[in-house]
Amino acid sequence: MPRPSDVRNDSLVNAADLAATGSRLERTYSSSDLPRLAEAGVLGASTLQASFRFSQYEGHPAVDGTLVGRVSLTCQRCMGTVEIEIDERFGVLIVGADRADEPGGYEPIVADTARLDLRWLVEDQALLALPLVARHADERCGELNEEPVEREASARNVQRPFQNLRDMMRKR
Repeated sequence: MPRPSDVRNDSLVNAADLAATGSRLERTYSSSDLPRLAEAGVLGASTLQASFRFSQYEGHPAVDGTLVGRVSLTCQRCMGTVEIEIDERFGVLIVGADRADEPGGYEPIVADTARLDLRWLVEDQALLALPLVARHADERCGELNEEPVEREASARNVQRPFQNLRDMMRKR
C-alpha cells in the first residue's frame, strides 16, 4: 500500500530505537486523521485508540498492538447508519524487503524502521477490521425503519417483471 505523503510529525517514530528499549506508545486518532477510512465508507466523526508495544524479533523491530473504537457505516440492508465496534489485536514485523513467511505469527510489513508512520499502520489495521458488508445484527433492520403503512404501500407497488415468464415458457 502506498504511504501517505502528508505525514504529521507526531505520527513518525523510529521503530528500531523503540524496539531496542521495549517501549510502549498510546495514540488516539479521529476519522479526520485517517482519510482512507472515509474512502471505505466510514461516516461522521469516529475515534480510534491505538496501543503499540515495540520489541525485537529475529533482529527486526516488531509491533504488538491493539486498536479499539467505534465507527459508523451505512447498513447495506436498510441503508441506515450502523455502529461497528472495532477491537483488534495485531502483530507486525517491520522488514526491509517482502517476505512470504509469517515469522513468529507476525505479519511482515515493508517499511523504513527509522520513519514508521503509526497513522498509516492504524489506518491499515482499521481497514482490515471493517466488515466486508456492513449491516445491522437484526435481520429485520429494513422493516424496523419503515412504518406499517409504508410497508403495505410498498408491497402493493412491487413490480414483478418475470412473474408470467414460467407460463410463457410452457406455451412454447
